[in-house]
Amino acid sequence: MSDQSPVDVPFSQPVPAALPAMRPYGGHLPPPAYWGPPPRPVAPGLGTASVVLAATVALVVVVQFLVSFPAVATLDAIVAGEQVPTGVLDAYDALSSVALLVELAAGVVTVVWLWKSRTFAEAASPGWPHTRSRVWVWLGWFVPVVALWFPYQVVRDVRAATLREKRPGLGGWWAAWLVLGFATNASARLLGSDDPDVWRALSVFDGLAALAVVVAAALWAKVVREVSAGQRAADAPAQGQAQAERF
Repeated sequence: MSDQSPVDVPFSQPVPAALPAMRPYGGHLPPPAYWGPPPRPVAPGLGTASVVLAATVALVVVVQFLVSFPAVATLDAIVAGEQVPTGVLDAYDALSSVALLVELAAGVVTVVWLWKSRTFAEAASPGWPHTRSRVWVWLGWFVPVVALWFPYQVVRDVRAATLREKRPGLGGWWAAWLVLGFATNASARLLGSDDPDVWRALSVFDGLAALAVVVAAALWAKVVREVSAGQRAADAPAQGQAQAERF
């Protein structure tokens, strides 16, 4: 037997835990890798419907702005005790109702298009970070306070992930949208006032709303066109590979 004492084998040093993944801009991790069939672009009719409805909203708001002038004149005449037809006031109220209905339709179609575009963007560019989670594609438009900037971030990130590059140019669209909301709410408050001097500012705010909605609708059409083109470009390699596999 050997007199040598057994060699003490030291325990292995503990392996340090993996470092947490670095978070990209916005403080959020990129979405998980996409597993499944290659993504397909959003149906073009959905984007077209969003643009057409936005243009319809713009048309109704512009017409309402034009009607606001005789509407204010009619209100002044009524306050002065004159007997005047009130049909123009009914027309103004009807345009307000039509604008609300078209805005609701445009909002639903646009958010559906944006949701599908977000899904495509995550599948086509799985490593691209999104500042807000997918649920904010819907909630961002309705939750108070955060509705002032969450939708802008969602649209910005969807466009960037689809095109695989960050592009400026959304600030004007979002600013016009915010001005539209401010002017529309101001006009509604003016109509609820009993002061004739307040009514006379109605055309001013309606004009501001008309200008803002025209700008917002035009820039939104540009966003939809860019994202749709990016989806087709991202889908082209997959379609080419699928055709090659057939042969």
